[in-house]
This record gives sequence, structure tokens and C-alpha cells, in this order.
Amino acid sequence: MTFKYSLLAVLTALLCACGFSSAPKTVGSTAAASPAHAPAGKPGAGSDPDLVAAVSANGAGPPISMKFRLDAKPVVGRPTPLVIEMFAAPGVDISHVHGSLQPAEGLQLQSARSFDVDSLQEGTPAQQEVTVVPQRDGVLSISASVEVEYENNSLTRTYVIPLIAVYNAS
Repeated sequence: MTFKYSLLAVLTALLCACGFSSAPKTVGSTAAASPAHAPAGKPGAGSDPDLVAAVSANGAGPPISMKFRLDAKPVVGRPTPLVIEMFAAPGVDISHVHGSLQPAEGLQLQSARSFDVDSLQEGTPAQQEVTVVPQRDGVLSISASVEVEYENNSLTRTYVIPLIAVYNAS
């Protein structure tokens, strides 16, 4: 039980550290099952400064990392866009990524629950836009499990994306 509360505290701290930008962001519309690719540098270098690292129990690092961004505070009952970006580690060419999204209790997913990305390479993150609807206030989360195929290897990593939902966005 203590681990659960510790994880909750860490997730809350990470989310609070990201803040919310007052400048509106525009995200190219993409189908939930087909990622858009936009050039960027190494994971975190030269990418969107509003991206926050998703938390993985397996630890971060090769061959893939994941970050996310919210363009607005999650409000109970309102659809909230969530942008997820995946980055290949330097020197690693990923041949395929299969992702599966699972909202925790209190969060509804209005997008496809799975996605596939072919050929994820260093410097070109894959972007996935999903829409979530908080059903209650408080700390909620969505988990993203990704199966990564690279250099004749395969691994599965699960990331947790925390959200703090409020009843009204005032």
C-alpha cells in the first residue's frame, strides 16, 4: 500500500512540474491509429519544451522513451487532448512499435486503444494524439504499454501518464 501512495506522490510531482503553458498549441490532426512524424533532435533536445517524460516502472532508456503534453487542464466531463511522443534512443533504429492504451478508473478514452508505428528512428519522434475524458476529479492516469522490435530484439515497456482533473477550469 505504501508503494501505491509513493507512486501517486511521484506522479503528482511530475505532473505539477510540467505546468500548463498559456500559449495555445496546435497539433496537426492525425488519425488515432496513424502517427504523425515531425523532425526533432535527440529525445528532449530541441523538442517541444512542454513535453514531460512519462514514467516507466522498468526505467527509461534504450531503446525507446516516451513523453506527453496536455494543451489544457483536464476538466471532469470534458474531452481533453493528450499528445504522446515516442523517441528512439540514439543509435537505435526501431523497426516496429505496437502500443496499447489503458485508462485507469475514472478516465474514459475516446480514441483507439492501440496504435502501430513502423520505422522509428533517432531524430524523428512518432506522435500519437488521443482524447481522454475525466469522469471524476483528482489524480487519474492512463498507461501505455509498448512492444518494441529493434535490432533482432523485442521488449515491452509500460509507461504511466498522470493527469490531475478538476471540476471546473477557472
